[in-house]
Amino acid sequence: MSSFFVKDGEFRVLPVVTLILLGSLLAYWQVHEFAFVNFDDFEYVVDNPAVRNGLSWVSVKWAFTAFYAANWHPLAWLSHMLDVSIFGLDAGRHHLVSLGWHLLNSVLLFFLLRRWGGGLWRCALVTTLFAWHPLRVESVAWVAERKDLLCAFFWLLTLIFYTLYSARPDWRRYLLTLFSAALALMAKPMAVTLPFLLLLLDYWPLQRYLKLGVLRLLLEKIPFFLLVLGSAALTFMAQHQAGAVSSAVELGLLPRLTNAIVAYVEYVKLLMWPRDLAVLYRYRVDYSMMRVLFSTLFLVACSGWVIRERRRYPVLLVGWCWFLGTLVPVIGLVQVGGQAWADRYTYFPAIGLWLALVWFGYEVCPRDRRRLVGGGLFVVALFFLSLTWYQSRYWRNSVTLFQRAATVDTENSVAYNLLGLALAKEERWLESDQAFARALQLNAHFGQALVNWGNALHEQGRNREAEQIYRKAMQPEVREIDAFVALAALRKQERRLDDAADILQKALQFAPYSPGVNYNLGTVLLSKGLVAESLQPLRQALDKRPYHIKTRVNLGIALARMGQLDEAEELFLAVLQFAPEHPQARYNLQQLKLLKERDSLRGGRSLLATVGDLPQRGLGPAGGSL
Repeated sequence: MSSFFVKDGEFRVLPVVTLILLGSLLAYWQVHEFAFVNFDDFEYVVDNPAVRNGLSWVSVKWAFTAFYAANWHPLAWLSHMLDVSIFGLDAGRHHLVSLGWHLLNSVLLFFLLRRWGGGLWRCALVTTLFAWHPLRVESVAWVAERKDLLCAFFWLLTLIFYTLYSARPDWRRYLLTLFSAALALMAKPMAVTLPFLLLLLDYWPLQRYLKLGVLRLLLEKIPFFLLVLGSAALTFMAQHQAGAVSSAVELGLLPRLTNAIVAYVEYVKLLMWPRDLAVLYRYRVDYSMMRVLFSTLFLVACSGWVIRERRRYPVLLVGWCWFLGTLVPVIGLVQVGGQAWADRYTYFPAIGLWLALVWFGYEVCPRDRRRLVGGGLFVVALFFLSLTWYQSRYWRNSVTLFQRAATVDTENSVAYNLLGLALAKEERWLESDQAFARALQLNAHFGQALVNWGNALHEQGRNREAEQIYRKAMQPEVREIDAFVALAALRKQERRLDDAADILQKALQFAPYSPGVNYNLGTVLLSKGLVAESLQPLRQALDKRPYHIKTRVNLGIALARMGQLDEAEELFLAVLQFAPEHPQARYNLQQLKLLKERDSLRGGRSLLATVGDLPQRGLGPAGGSL
């Protein structure tokens, strides 16, 4: 393996790599002061009980078996768990770990390009453009996007192992390549295009197709395709369970295809001129015919040109196909979420474009002008570095992040909704009201914005106004299920349990399998003393969210009150495996032991800590929304 890094003139490598890494540190060091943002960070880390308790055998099992947050990426979960085990919930240190992964990726890329025959300065330029470009900010400065960095790391490692294998085929090197590919897929399923990229590398720079033929190379990739199929199946199951792919059904093929064409050209434009970057780019279906036509012609022309020049400049074909191909899983042909495109999606694909442009530029540039052109491109890289430092500042906290998104696109209702949520968490009530009002001005039927605004009003004690907002979200033209849950929670707080149950029963008509509705209905029925009736909705909720702690606690309470003590004990013990200090689970487990010792259930079941039973002990309800 050490020979991989050995090359003539290697004494110059260390200062060059050091310069690249120092530039990255300069651009990103400020992230150590940044907070978690209310855009997946809390769902992934802060509010995720499996992650926030750090690494354990239970959490490792969860990482590999749970379809949490509409994803299956166990390696990303393990990385977050390790951070928590070492640093707790210190957001700044989580950010620095992400920066560390970005630095490692830059080093791997540099030495991979050197192995492919690139000169020192060509490799340095491609690596610099990769490491310092402002489109990298989203992947580096966003804790929840750790999966991007991990996926790229193991993807690059796979290419390194494959390059070593191609130089000297050996089953050990093949297995290392296959194992690294599996790790890339377990970090983020975007790596499903990896087998195709290996076939591209067989064409150039490895040129294995000349010796082995296409059929042999295809047969060699069968295990990689099997890995991809398994990852794709698990990802589809995770997203289908969470309803994340529903938009792909609602949007027709033509608008999705149109957006994909426009997105490709937008990515090229942002790589060349990174202007007006934001965390959210609104999905649109009203692109002008001229824009779609121009984008199509651009892609066709570029593709035709690289195919024509493939014999003289094979790097053009490989780099262009690398760029286009690795973007396919996220280009929107299967629409997941409401974004038109995203900066983070270019983290690995952009390497192909930089590779093609720099290698081609070196070949066509007259020898006596290469240093001048290289110097000019290094100045461009320095310009990108300054933009990266500037763009990183917007990730300081949730407010700065979504203020930026709303400034870049004043018609983005999602950005205003998330800005309102961030402002509400800081109790900047007037500003949050204005942000929610703007979101609803842009999209009057934006159900989640209505619910978030209602929750903010409820936090201020403005319950009558909150109820009005919730009821708007419950109207047939919106029918936001979370609004039913929120209004039921309000009724429950007012001790109007019958009204709360009626609201949730109505919600079940529209969303019979919703874990949130079933869980809250179960807790309301439990509070009313209808213990037997609470079992079915609580079991339904646990079936959909098997690792939700509050559901386990309340179902355990219901089962214990029905006399099913062994099953209840199993649920409480399972909770304590995830959250060893969970107060209600510990208290209830103690009560179960007392009940068993007395060998009598008469009167004992009332000792169990259920919703609101023990406020004097500081135990809040095990209730609340999923």
